Amino acid sequence: MHTLEERPTLRGIARACGVSAKTVSLVLNRKPGVSAETRSRVLKLVRESGYHPRNGNLAPLGIAVRSVGVTLPAPLETVPLSQGFFLWLYEELYRVFGSRGYYVTFDINPYAASLNGDYARGLWDQMFRACILAGPLSERDTTAARIHKAGVPYLAMGRLDSLPELSFSTVDYEEGAYLCARFLIDRGHKRIGMLQAFSGYTPGVERTRGYRRAIEEAGLPYNNTLARSVDFRARNIANMVHRILDNDEVTALIDCSSTEDAQALREGARRAGRVPGKDFEVVAWTYVNDAAVLSEACAHLWLPVREAAADGMEQLAAWIEGEREGPIQVLYSPTLYTTAAKGEIPKPRRLFETSD
Repeated sequence: MHTLEERPTLRGIARACGVSAKTVSLVLNRKPGVSAETRSRVLKLVRESGYHPRNGNLAPLGIAVRSVGVTLPAPLETVPLSQGFFLWLYEELYRVFGSRGYYVTFDINPYAASLNGDYARGLWDQMFRACILAGPLSERDTTAARIHKAGVPYLAMGRLDSLPELSFSTVDYEEGAYLCARFLIDRGHKRIGMLQAFSGYTPGVERTRGYRRAIEEAGLPYNNTLARSVDFRARNIANMVHRILDNDEVTALIDCSSTEDAQALREGARRAGRVPGKDFEVVAWTYVNDAAVLSEACAHLWLPVREAAADGMEQLAAWIEGEREGPIQVLYSPTLYTTAAKGEIPKPRRLFETSD
């Protein structure tokens, strides 16, 4: 078995596996005529090398393709983006790109069709002139670096520690978590819990980093059991609130679960025998300016996610048309406020949605 070259190609895969290029092609196209052992060996190398057909063979940027691709770097099963989010995204794509005469192509489930889970397959297959990565990036993401290296205009709705030069448009989640923790510390709290979304993804890493920085700056001991990772189900939110508040020393909670679910927060507190606004304080995160997620909250943090994304898409359009160079780096700051409009906004169907 030969060594695979640095940039994987179909012929390179074939040489490394000791088979013909036709055999590799049969495997990649899910055709019969290949033994199970050979098929398994080829697929293993394809996954490990990150190979995708046409990888590194993008057409020149001057080609006549006028399609902006939208792809999901996180599976919908992991990050359940709501119908409301897609409707908002569609409206923005229409406003920014449709008005300029571009086609818009959605690759909603690239994982099902790609052998190695490559969410950028639309670029490698020359379907897109530019690409939008709509969703959070995994800590272990390597595809974004390949997109960046390819030199095509693109926009990620999130950052990556491993690729600071990434083209992105997002909000500063680290600053948001830091602001919330500092606010509660200044109010005299020494044990602060946190509901953290996006475990394994960069928005979750940033949340933890900001929270921990504020705790340690104040000279308080950092306790990772007080920062609980949650998914987007109401049952899971309630269970984690219960676990955090079972510790009587916890007198404050940061809800950065992204669910904006007041009912689940109250249910978890009830199970722990606690009452929000009375024996513990809450800072709730919201994606709507001057809105109340939880009426008992002592403060809310607004994260202008959609505003940042809209700004980034405008700049991506300018990049595509040669009016500016890339990469794009848009980072909006969150805003913490202690007063909000009367009443609570209903449990949203805007960003994340589950059947629970």
